[in-house]
Amino acid sequence: MTTLWHSSNRSTPISFRVPLTYCDRLRIRQPGDARFALGPHQDGGSVERWEEDGYGRGKVYDAVFRGEWDHPERGYDPYDAAGRIHAVTDLYGGPGACSMFRAFQGWLAMSELRPWEGTLMVVPIVKEAEVYVLLRPFFKAVKSLEEVGRNKYLDEDNWEFTGGEKMGSELHGSVPGLCQELSDELHPHLRLDKSLVNIPEVKPGDYVVWHCDGKSLPLSNTMTGNC
Repeated sequence: MTTLWHSSNRSTPISFRVPLTYCDRLRIRQPGDARFALGPHQDGGSVERWEEDGYGRGKVYDAVFRGEWDHPERGYDPYDAAGRIHAVTDLYGGPGACSMFRAFQGWLAMSELRPWEGTLMVVPIVKEAEVYVLLRPFFKAVKSLEEVGRNKYLDEDNWEFTGGEKMGSELHGSVPGLCQELSDELHPHLRLDKSLVNIPEVKPGDYVVWHCDGKSLPLSNTMTGNC
């Protein structure tokens, strides 16, 4: 935590040197079990990311909405905890929601797992992927995928800004009380077919963690036991 996380506000009541962990649940799957096969998603709320009383309380994503996400000084920093401890990530009390700031999420491997055997896939470009998800509702395609094909569909000239009077109410993949869902249809520029990568092989006792904004896809085609 001391390597990646920091606070832009010295008075932030948080310690990066005293990590706290908790056991949320124990999950064991049999080979072929797909009852808990989640699609690509990110935890930590969904619509809360756009709401003033959600992440807005900590101004976590303000730089993104100001159009300064990549500013060298005022840009969005996914590892700045100053605002995250004030953010409300569970406005709707959904199942599995957490009200506290979690620098990372993770699980403890209790069996050997290799890529494509029920382990985890993640999108490693944390900053850029989050910025895209946040700005997605402000743009719409001029022509559909069926009309122009994939390459021209994704071209920037095929997308128009829909802020202001053109703004709708859709927050793509966001439903109150649930996690943020991601899909090729709703988030085509994420290119989930290419951006999702497998974590390395794990053995019993290995601990896997990912960023609290991390986009992930848990696979479930073999037996796993995660804590």
